[in-house]
Amino acid sequence: MACAWSTAGSGAAATEESWQLMFNPQHMTSASSRALIFQQALAAACKARKQNLPAVPASMPVLFAEADKGPSQLLSRPDARQALNEIRARLFQAPGRDIEAQSAWHESVATAVFAARVAQLRGACVCVSFCGGLLHRAGEALALNTLARVELDHRLQLDSASRRDWCANNGPELAERLVRAWEVPAEVAACVVGWKRFGEFAQVSAESAALYFGRLFAVEVLHPQFCVPGAIDHAAAELGLAPDCVAQVRAEEPRVQDLIHALD
Repeated sequence: MACAWSTAGSGAAATEESWQLMFNPQHMTSASSRALIFQQALAAACKARKQNLPAVPASMPVLFAEADKGPSQLLSRPDARQALNEIRARLFQAPGRDIEAQSAWHESVATAVFAARVAQLRGACVCVSFCGGLLHRAGEALALNTLARVELDHRLQLDSASRRDWCANNGPELAERLVRAWEVPAEVAACVVGWKRFGEFAQVSAESAALYFGRLFAVEVLHPQFCVPGAIDHAAAELGLAPDCVAQVRAEEPRVQDLIHALD
């Protein structure tokens, strides 16, 4: 496996160089040696993160209890709003990778709102779908936070493709460990770790399916350049979500934007 890194420095333009994870110790260049040290530090930091997860927000139970009442009601409850802010502070902060962390947070909030609406239309649990959507990128967010700290320490930065791959590879285990450490309700935990298996209809819950669709709508709104034309309509047809229901879910966009802005 290969990845690229760039030196992180102010003023001078960053340079990029490819490096392999296997080296000949007798013929190491200064750059490859530095990259190897970085890779080793990253592996050690990820191992440490798995053993030292962020503390669970004290107000999480309130969020789980109130999530089925909709975004506007959540914001009117100070303790529920505090839980949302604490989730962001614990999971979606990555110094040096602030843009990526904010993007993941916005996508999680949007997915939660859209998933809750899909769940409502499909007779699934709104609370589970909302909370699952809110945490569906928690593992990747923790991986990004870990990566960002090592990058700052070593004045190196992975390129975008390598960063995505690293977070995607380490995110699932971090997510599983987090939902156990936070004692997330079993239904929500199953949703967080199971939504990607949506295509295997017999193996996912209705809430996981709602989350899957919620994320499609979130990507359509926040990252339209990455949305495959017709993907939502095709997936909706497989699930049996009628066109008028799809329109009702899309109509949640103002609530999505309001919640994102209120929490920023």
